[in-house]
Amino acid sequence: MKIYRSLDDYPRDSKGSVLTIGNFDGVHLGHQEIISRARRLADREGLPLVGMTFDPAPVRILKPQQSPEILTPLGIKVKLLAEQGVDELIIIPTTGEFLALDPARFVEEVLVTRLQVKHVVEGPTFNFGSRRSGTAESLEDLSQRYHFQAHLTPARTLVLEDGSTATLSSTLIREWIKAGRFGKVRESLGRDYGLVGRVVSGRGVGRALGYPTANLEPVDREQLVPNDGVFAGYAQWGGDLEQAWNCSERQGAAISIGECETFADGQWQIEAYLLDYPPDGPDMHEQIMVLWLREYIREQRAFASAEELGRMIGQDCEKIRQLLPKT
Repeated sequence: MKIYRSLDDYPRDSKGSVLTIGNFDGVHLGHQEIISRARRLADREGLPLVGMTFDPAPVRILKPQQSPEILTPLGIKVKLLAEQGVDELIIIPTTGEFLALDPARFVEEVLVTRLQVKHVVEGPTFNFGSRRSGTAESLEDLSQRYHFQAHLTPARTLVLEDGSTATLSSTLIREWIKAGRFGKVRESLGRDYGLVGRVVSGRGVGRALGYPTANLEPVDREQLVPNDGVFAGYAQWGGDLEQAWNCSERQGAAISIGECETFADGQWQIEAYLLDYPPDGPDMHEQIMVLWLREYIREQRAFASAEELGRMIGQDCEKIRQLLPKT
């Protein structure tokens, strides 16, 4: 996938494109349906499929106090969009000036003149232009004026436990992550939720208990972290994000998020004990690690002694071994 860091970088000799625009936070199944439809159009027309996203998300410029935590740091989003079949990705450096464009001007100057779009594929809640005043309906109207085709993809819905349905959204997925409902998260994303961090030095408490952990510092402080608890998941790692993402060695992990309440100096941290990592394995310090969260195990709590904590960790690990499908 070709990546352009601004509209100015995009080649002016473009012969046309199929375009889809969005924040694509999470690249969830609703996003994937939009991209899949755009991919089919691009193949039929012999045109590149172009994605346009924003860094940072527009809400961080327009309403910074209401800006939610993100599901996918930009590096992960880029990789997920490439996996979905996007040929070219334009990452717009978000500015107040860009967001202030009138919807008609945005379509004329960006979509038509700059990108020479032939088709634009979006969902029903699509908004664009100044104050998000452009809608899916106005996009259809403008497409007739400027002679391209707008295609609206129906919203993706999920069936809830009570039999009701809900429209799939990044907001809903955030709520499920915070609540530890990782089955619904997996159903919504089509994969487990991945936290990305750099392995840093810890206090050595886990090692003293017989369970040495990789302590993670998030690579993006804006990424959503679940509420404190112990989780079952997987870890994969490498010298950088590319290597971590493509790592062929994926190991089951007992993941702890929060304060170690047993110790008075407990610090909030993200740490992972890799179930089958050899004691004499290579040092992971400064490696990039992706933790795929699969199941909530229990809340964080204080234990009467370090020995009691160690026994609990052992029980957690045994439960996690039973829960995780073999990879």
